Amino acid sequence: MSRRRRVGSLALDDLDDWLAAQPDIARRNWSVSAIDGFCAALAAGPERISTEAWLRVIFGPGLPTTSKGLGAVQAVLDHHHAIDHRLRLDDGSRWRPIYMRTDDGTVLAQPWAAGFMFAVKRWPEAWRPMFERGHSQKLLMPIITCEVPDQVDALLAGKPRAVRELIAQAYHHIPDAVRAIREYWIQDKYPGKTTE
Repeated sequence: MSRRRRVGSLALDDLDDWLAAQPDIARRNWSVSAIDGFCAALAAGPERISTEAWLRVIFGPGLPTTSKGLGAVQAVLDHHHAIDHRLRLDDGSRWRPIYMRTDDGTVLAQPWAAGFMFAVKRWPEAWRPMFERGHSQKLLMPIITCEVPDQVDALLAGKPRAVRELIAQAYHHIPDAVRAIREYWIQDKYPGKTTE
């Protein structure tokens, strides 16, 4: 999970450890994967949210002041910038989500999807046009499917194995979904414009 880092910024593995050691942050299920999803929603979404506002969603009303805490904040800022940059570069083709994995390599996309959807739910007015126009189901389906796997499993009970396996692979479609969401909002603001 490690990425190149600036001086003063925690590496992503160290950030995950720091987040897990903060009771309030851990209780709210913030991990690097969830933050990655949250930042992807901020970068691909309908409007720019002030940095202070979205940092407080993760860290709480009082931003950390310790050396490691400041390194954690800087790591999140750097990571947000990297996601935003990758989504702008080459139509976002270089961007990939950071999923959690079990020891045997099984992908756990739920934390990432929960982070993304937390941003959608946190700023519903900004995202409302997508829902009102009926485009949300198509664009968000892979993310929603991964956000609520238990509910999806209940809906699929009794369905053919091939259908269940297809849904279990929904996380493969998340990169395309995020790029499509970003393009949707660019078109919404600037009709006729495409991503660079």
